[in-house]
Amino acid sequence: MSTKKYNALVLGANGLVGSQLLDLLLKNDKYNTVYAVSRKGIDRDNPKLVQIIADFETIGEKITSIEVDHLFSCLGSTKNKTPDNAAYYQIDHGYPIKVAAILKKNGCQFVAIVSSMLANPDSKNFYLRLKGETERDLIAEAIESTNIFRPSLLKGNRSESRFFEKIASIFSSLMDMLLIGRFKSLQSIDSAKVASAMVHIATFSSKGVYIYKTEEIKKIA
Repeated sequence: MSTKKYNALVLGANGLVGSQLLDLLLKNDKYNTVYAVSRKGIDRDNPKLVQIIADFETIGEKITSIEVDHLFSCLGSTKNKTPDNAAYYQIDHGYPIKVAAILKKNGCQFVAIVSSMLANPDSKNFYLRLKGETERDLIAEAIESTNIFRPSLLKGNRSESRFFEKIASIFSSLMDMLLIGRFKSLQSIDSAKVASAMVHIATFSSKGVYIYKTEEIKKIA
């Protein structure tokens, strides 16, 4: 059994998936140091945790000398929080790609990112095109193990309110019962399962590009 210890960096550690993923990493004996990037800080106290306060403009200088084995990106804004498309694009696309490029130069060999079920760089929908272009450009960075997670509707307690997601979650259990067969990948998924699957894949990573949809994420978790 391998006794290798890892260092990791988490983007979006205050978010629905990111906060749960951070907790899993801090509890996992395979990790020595966990860097958590945020704009305002994270309410955690752990000897393994190193907080990095930064935004898109300052992140480069903050991580230029950091060496990590694993990068986890759980960034995801909303139209309500970021109504300007250019700013939205910078957060969900520019930020993870910028960080991935820097950390790859510093030796990072694994990246996992939370994307969207219908991500497509050719989509006419802004959000789906944004996610698709982020996937495409992350793959182009050619990190040794690139892992893209495409969950359907995420269930869990967010720190901020998302009205339409709350409405959708009310009906998700009923809808999940109806979504069977080839529609099973449309079922909702608990955010904790996404976080768990990401950590599992990281500690047993293989070279190449991998895309995980809801049904497979549930099996891995």
